[in-house]
Amino acid sequence: MRLSVVVLLLGALLIAGCAKNTQWSKYTSREGGFSIYMPSEITKSEKREVTPFGKQTTHFITWKPSSFAIDKFKLFQVSYTDCPARYTTDSAHLNSILDSCIDLRKMDFNESKDIESQVIELNGYPGRAFIYDEPRGTTIAIVKICIVNNKKYDVTVVAKKSYPTNNEIAAFFNSFQVLK
Repeated sequence: MRLSVVVLLLGALLIAGCAKNTQWSKYTSREGGFSIYMPSEITKSEKREVTPFGKQTTHFITWKPSSFAIDKFKLFQVSYTDCPARYTTDSAHLNSILDSCIDLRKMDFNESKDIESQVIELNGYPGRAFIYDEPRGTTIAIVKICIVNNKKYDVTVVAKKSYPTNNEIAAFFNSFQVLK
């Protein structure tokens, strides 16, 4: 009898946790020079790291769910770093630096395997993207990088494979805008 009560209580908690609705809103970063529609309750952080432009501070705006076991998303994140103007003086330099940025970012996911990237436009901005989908894994990562107004932007989603998430992912990426 007690075991069935415990099982019922755990089931109710699981259902309540799954029913929890994540609130979304427009986030605007004046310092970063962008806006994006993403889940509320973000965290901000920064880290000095090696970039294609040398060692610099990268600024992160991140949302993670309170519980990885229940939520269908693991991460929504935008990061930005200053990009010296000399790297964007012409399209050859810009394309070269975008390739370097995406190659460096791929190493965060898998150093031993080449991940295919593609040339993209992220809402009209020239960029690069890749999808990291480990065949035996339970998550998928989508990374899009662009350089605009002397800033490199990295827009990333990590989601669980077993959930329909196309609408939320599309809303996130399609809403990214650089402030004028």
